[in-house]
Amino acid sequence: MKQINLFIIAISVLFFAPSCSKDDPTPEEDQEEVGTAKLVFTEVEREEHGDHFHYNDIDNPEVVEAIFEGENMLPKEGTHLHLDIGKTYRLELFATDFAGRETQQTFIDRHDIHQAFILKNPTESLDGVLEYVYADRDADNNRVNVGVTGYLTVVEEANTFVLRYVLRHLNPGVKENITAADWSNSNFTQFSGANDLDLKVEVHLVDEHDHDH
Repeated sequence: MKQINLFIIAISVLFFAPSCSKDDPTPEEDQEEVGTAKLVFTEVEREEHGDHFHYNDIDNPEVVEAIFEGENMLPKEGTHLHLDIGKTYRLELFATDFAGRETQQTFIDRHDIHQAFILKNPTESLDGVLEYVYADRDADNNRVNVGVTGYLTVVEEANTFVLRYVLRHLNPGVKENITAADWSNSNFTQFSGANDLDLKVEVHLVDEHDHDH
């Protein structure tokens, strides 16, 4: 009789015990899926206002861009960008998912877990060679630091190098430890998470009148 009771209990556990499934809540949000990405550098005017700058559109701006595609998100063959010393560029990220729908707004909507870092590949800071200001705004027009939109000023000349744009998907709570000054932090991996994007492109910082390779 005791064996029969144990058998009944075992069957009950199999049929009625809760099970894990794909519909169960997960503790972390999935990373965004990106099919293509594009970095666009558009020349703007930087106007000093006390302790900060205003950035204004200009007529006939210089515009350069890099498009990244494929499994490894590589730039098109031969892509090589020239940026001029003393000029400021609005740097914008455009991204699409695998269905071709634009997705860059998702990073701003989830600004609490996203941050872009700009480096000299692999992990060298560009602070001092470039200056960068985050310029993202959320749905309520509040300024947030993500890096989908920002302003990049070329301070010093530099031979061709590989610029690395990393959009980090941060673990919950990590963003609180990041400031705007970390835009080119060589130790950005201390901010735990994973990379939604890791884009690399050749860049040459040159005098406006000298565009030789």
